[in-house]
Amino acid sequence: MCGILFELSQADNLTTSSVSDDLVKDVARRGPDSLESVELTVGSSRLKFTSSVLSLRGTAVVPQPLFSNPGTAEKQDDAPEYVLCWNGEAWRFDGQEFGSDENDTELIFAQLSSCNGEVQDVLQKIEGPFAFVFYDGPSKRVWFGRDWLGRRSLLRRKPVSGDGNVAICSIADPRTTSQWEEIEADGFYYIDLRTDTGPRRIHRVPFVSDTTGSLSMKLPIPQLCKHIPPADPPALSLESPPVSRLYDLLYDSLRLRVQNVPLHSIPLVPGHEGKLRPSKVGILFSGGVDCTMLARIVHDILPFEEPIELLNVAFENKRVLNAAFAEARKVKRSKASTPATNGAESECNALEDVDTISTLNSIYDVCPDRQTGRKSWSELQIVCPTRDWRFREINVPYEEVVEHKRAVIALLHPHDTEMDLSIGLAFYFASRPLETDSPRILLSGLGADELFGGYARHGTAFNRAGYPGLIDELELDLTRLGRRNLGRDDRIIANWSREARFPFLDERLLQEVISWPVTDKCGFGAVQSDEEWSALGNEKQVLRLLAWKLGMKGVAGEKKRAIQFGARTAKMEARSGGKVKGTQKISVAPG
Repeated sequence: MCGILFELSQADNLTTSSVSDDLVKDVARRGPDSLESVELTVGSSRLKFTSSVLSLRGTAVVPQPLFSNPGTAEKQDDAPEYVLCWNGEAWRFDGQEFGSDENDTELIFAQLSSCNGEVQDVLQKIEGPFAFVFYDGPSKRVWFGRDWLGRRSLLRRKPVSGDGNVAICSIADPRTTSQWEEIEADGFYYIDLRTDTGPRRIHRVPFVSDTTGSLSMKLPIPQLCKHIPPADPPALSLESPPVSRLYDLLYDSLRLRVQNVPLHSIPLVPGHEGKLRPSKVGILFSGGVDCTMLARIVHDILPFEEPIELLNVAFENKRVLNAAFAEARKVKRSKASTPATNGAESECNALEDVDTISTLNSIYDVCPDRQTGRKSWSELQIVCPTRDWRFREINVPYEEVVEHKRAVIALLHPHDTEMDLSIGLAFYFASRPLETDSPRILLSGLGADELFGGYARHGTAFNRAGYPGLIDELELDLTRLGRRNLGRDDRIIANWSREARFPFLDERLLQEVISWPVTDKCGFGAVQSDEEWSALGNEKQVLRLLAWKLGMKGVAGEKKRAIQFGARTAKMEARSGGKVKGTQKISVAPG
């Protein structure tokens, strides 16, 4: 994980920087291991590249930006031919995995520096999430963009009339957030420094399903399978091939993401051995089937002595608490007005404690994700008793939410709805390090609902329009995944110098699962058997059956719950004049 900042301005501009010092500090927060800049002049343009580094690959920290002739960047005549700012994890290149001791940034830079200007050909051979800025000296082009799914954040400042300046960054400048927009994950872009003058024209090399001979790149995944099953197809079972195949796909995806974490990337504290041994990997853990299955399969990959952190967040939601108080007092008054039996008297006495609930841990204990998390943690301990499962209860008082709200809003930008804020708050506090040796790598189950039909609206779509309606809904989810979620979540989590990894969004897993018929993924419309597992539900049925098969029967039956409701970040404040809807704009702007 790294922070990227690129500035392009006129060479005769005496201003040292077109962005604030606060933005540079925020870029540095994303990568505490290194912060460096490279500056050069190309014709009438001044280019400045800045990168911070969170080192998670290879045998040592590799500072960025990488450039082709170290030590001469300050001399215009000897300016670097190539410069790369890279924020990504290239798991494979042209089908081949990188070695455990190799640094992907160095290898990608070598490929880009020798591609004779065919930058897009190099980039489309990469498997893994990334965002980048790359200067190709011989062609005088500055390339930038995000991977085809948009798994890493990259923004650009909106062009100003008559201004030839350009700024590209992993995050928005906190002092001018409204001026920044997200770079779409619809292709790779370049600026031609040879011909463009004045306002900079940005060229796009698009991603397409089928290349047509023009300058474009083929998407690495096929079209979603739209086969319409026959009426009343048989339901999936524990022995269905997709169940065991899903295990293989997730195992391979997770293997790339949790093995070979270099020792230099693990913050070590003297005396932290044995039970205090630091974790390499943490899981954003609600206790649902998605994240718990990641934990269960990671157990099959990592050595038994490696601890695994389960990060479970719960919030003090004043709105929910006040509603509970009001209802409890109403019941209390009703009980007090009638003669009480011993049972009713005990109930009434218990209700007297409601006024002190906000001072007790029970305010967090009643959060749905805390209850589900504890149950799934207990099941993991039973099924995998040799593992040190570290269940981290992250309790967030309302006052802390108020204190950090503006910072979260700035990181979310350009996402700006109440739902974005609810989800952003949950990830912001869940990923905040608890201590000096917290793991830098966090696994997320994002993508499972979109792939396997896990949202309530998938059932609604099936009930409304059958299999065609369900397939259309799944296709819509896949096409907008990057735009809705991934850049936003990257900005939030990387703020704490931690990297989110998404095993369900591995290219090879996606390529195969997308080609499955819908009845290999979920159970809508299928004829259920009389077996014990048939009551698991239709949503994400293949994943639930895999959980059952691996001994996680309780987890297999857990229903989908959005993080903002499970952690209780949704609707933390009652807005005057009516209810707050998730689609409404955030009520407090960053200031």
